[in-house]
Amino acid sequence: MRIGKFERFCELALPAHSKFLVVGPPGVGKTQVPADVARRLGWDYIPICCPLTDPSFWMGYPYRNNGTAGFAPYGQIAAALAASKPTLLVLDEFGAMGETTTKACLRFVQFGEVGDKRLPDCVMICAASNDVGHGAGVMGLLEPMKDRFATIISVEPHVEDTIAYGLANDWPAWLLAYLQNSGPGETSPYGALLDWKPTKNMGRSGATPRGWGEVAVLDKSGLLDFDPEVICGAVGRGRGLEALAFRDQIQSLPDINQVLSDPAAAPIPDNPSHRYFVALGLAAKLNGRNFGVGLTYLNRLPQAMRAFSVRAARRREYAQKADGKLPAGYKMIHESVDHTAWAVSQDGREIVGTALG
Repeated sequence: MRIGKFERFCELALPAHSKFLVVGPPGVGKTQVPADVARRLGWDYIPICCPLTDPSFWMGYPYRNNGTAGFAPYGQIAAALAASKPTLLVLDEFGAMGETTTKACLRFVQFGEVGDKRLPDCVMICAASNDVGHGAGVMGLLEPMKDRFATIISVEPHVEDTIAYGLANDWPAWLLAYLQNSGPGETSPYGALLDWKPTKNMGRSGATPRGWGEVAVLDKSGLLDFDPEVICGAVGRGRGLEALAFRDQIQSLPDINQVLSDPAAAPIPDNPSHRYFVALGLAAKLNGRNFGVGLTYLNRLPQAMRAFSVRAARRREYAQKADGKLPAGYKMIHESVDHTAWAVSQDGREIVGTALG
């Protein structure tokens, strides 16, 4: 399941309290997506790093009480037992627990019970894990534990979903354009987005979506210009140097503010990858107040590029709206008179009916 579809799944599964286990390679969003959805729903969020637990954590710490014995919950489980509002309890790195600890966890996952205490109905459990072969110490999972979940979902990254996420979280346009243009190949089915492989040395052997998110942060702080080793330490040497070269290559392209100030005369790049950079730069800035101006420039590009930019812009602002990141007084693209006129034109109908769905 692509990561964007998994996000929509979480939006339905959390309110329905459908217990699930999500499995995938490092850095694709297995833990981040449920956390983001919980935040948007207004839920509390309690993460547990499962490899750091032992059997007593799941069964409670034994204690004596007037000649009898009981089990006292502690840590995050005690907090979850005390929850009084909707709460997501995430069992992270779930498959990396030892067998004894996993067995001790069986009853908790199935019934939410610790000793004579039980999780309140407002608490929803989900789990996330790498798979065998991901270099994360996962040796498999007991079959009875698998049956404790309503479903087990495998997730994979997707460039379009990452671009929408990056636009909503202010990733630089050059980075998004690089990811868009570094498509899949024979040795890397996800292109530059994910070409990670497990390694025993201390360096990064390749890129992950999480690594590119760190590159976005490093770029904002200016640390990418400190030394090439900085980006190589985030996404691996090959991809890091390639991305820096791409960034340097597009520095001569028109500034997006220049495009919006003079859309009829701003230059159109010849290189398709450079066009993606401009289209993504516009997607980061388009709104209901400047859509007509941006469309003037986009109309000078091929329709596929225009569809890509408008689609990315709309996904970006809807994601920002869901996260409460739109500024006060923001006007959505679909509220623009220019958008309405374009949407009923032949060009708009073709794009809305196909690319935008």
